Amino acid sequence: ISPDDLRLLTGREPEDVVVRGALRASPLPRIFERQGRELWHSSVVISAEQIRLPRGWQPAFGNIIAFAPGILSSNFFSGQRVEIAGVLGPPPGPRADGLFDARSHYQHDAIYCQLRTGSAEAWSVAPGTPPRRMPLSDRFSAWARKTLALGLGPEDAPLRLIWTLALDWKAPLTQTVEEPFMRAGTYHIFAVDGLRIGLLAGIGVGLLRALRLPRALCGFLVIPVIWFYAGLTGWPASAIRAAIMMSIIIVGWASHRPTDLVNSLFAAAFIILLWNPWQLFQPGFQLSFLVVLCIALLLPLIRNQFQSWVFQKDPFLPAALKPRWPPALHAAARFAIDTCALSLAAWLGSMPLAAAYFHLFTPVSVLANFL
Repeated sequence: ISPDDLRLLTGREPEDVVVRGALRASPLPRIFERQGRELWHSSVVISAEQIRLPRGWQPAFGNIIAFAPGILSSNFFSGQRVEIAGVLGPPPGPRADGLFDARSHYQHDAIYCQLRTGSAEAWSVAPGTPPRRMPLSDRFSAWARKTLALGLGPEDAPLRLIWTLALDWKAPLTQTVEEPFMRAGTYHIFAVDGLRIGLLAGIGVGLLRALRLPRALCGFLVIPVIWFYAGLTGWPASAIRAAIMMSIIIVGWASHRPTDLVNSLFAAAFIILLWNPWQLFQPGFQLSFLVVLCIALLLPLIRNQFQSWVFQKDPFLPAALKPRWPPALHAAARFAIDTCALSLAAWLGSMPLAAAYFHLFTPVSVLANFL
């Protein structure tokens, strides 16, 4: 442990400090509901460089999760050096056994301190910091929200959810909004994950193949688009995981190599853990890979079983005498079977982790994700 580590410089009790450091990401605004009112709060992780204690300024090392009421100005963005005055202390533990443990959650990201400020006026750009330009992802997000709102009237809850689904903008996900989706097992639709990356890759590859471009050129053009989209959404961990896995799959397809979902899955996991071993302890990482692993292993078995039940035929009849479904009805039935089998396999994969982390058992998610 560094002699300047925040765990050695500060005690276990909250104390007033001033911290200087660099923002590891742009502040994340969120809406909280209290007595029927919407209250905005912002949070961001800071890499500490200096801290002012009663004995004066001294070097500091470590990550701090900082909170501020309201929405911070556009002067604060990823990489900006800031100076913040507030109350520094350890993150709180669970309010009761089995509830969310913020302290344990942040420790998996090597964050051992939290800083709470009374107002946005406690935040300022650190003295001597040269002017910096806002990152492209922040500028794109502001432009995209403005563009998506054209013609939709004033800002309201449906418009905010459109921004969340398209841009991974988490601000409107209040407890009132989150709870029904969590209980239905459909909360994953709010994350930039394999669903969005897969749709983007499918659209790109489909259009390019329709133009009769070779596989290698299709992969060369689509992979940068996938990573560009992940960057525009702010590099969330779920998007990085999905982009790595999709890149591996596309490279294999473009190279005319036989694809194997389990092999690609573990290759993606290996690369991610080389990049950041702490990901192994993240619920998102565990859910992503366990769900996809269960889909890869269980989907063929479940699908074959469902098809044998629905399309069961008399084995003693010759093929010419076996009744045949109308083509349209047969295609619809196969599509419904595939979708239902996929939803069931995904639920079986997520069930143990959902129970462990969120204390939820949601068999209704099989039907909800099917729809």
